[in-house]
Amino acid sequence: MNLWIVSQMLIDLVLIVLILIFLRNSVSKISCNELKKTSKQVIEMIEPLLKEAESAAETFGEQLKEKNRLINNLNESLDTRIISLNLLLNRSESYLSQGSVESLNHRNHVYDQQASILKLSRKGVDAETIAKKLSMPRGEVDLVMDLQNKFLNIKQNNG
Repeated sequence: MNLWIVSQMLIDLVLIVLILIFLRNSVSKISCNELKKTSKQVIEMIEPLLKEAESAAETFGEQLKEKNRLINNLNESLDTRIISLNLLLNRSESYLSQGSVESLNHRNHVYDQQASILKLSRKGVDAETIAKKLSMPRGEVDLVMDLQNKFLNIKQNNG
């Protein structure tokens, strides 16, 4: 009888272990399926947000490029005006110091002289010779040449 009881207990124990193993596998499969469903839902929620963020980043990048272009155009325009004002100031100081204010009306326009300075400079003529040839102060010639070099450097850095 003891043998029967022991064997019955062993059989019960094996059955209990098998049931526990079965339950554990069932729970883990259910958990995996739930986890997959939850992760899919999270991905579906995040995906539109990522697309919207990407679109916003592209728009922001385009706006930055446009603003950079506008700033460069404004800088060039301001530098051109500064050159013109400096040239006019230097010219008027030069004429006043020479006492020939009336010859101011007979001179070429500021832009024409800037173009002449740059043309001679590109040909390799030095600033002193340009100043003598155009009857202009040396400082004015140097200013135009320096600002032209500045423009070229800005364009090379942005281009």
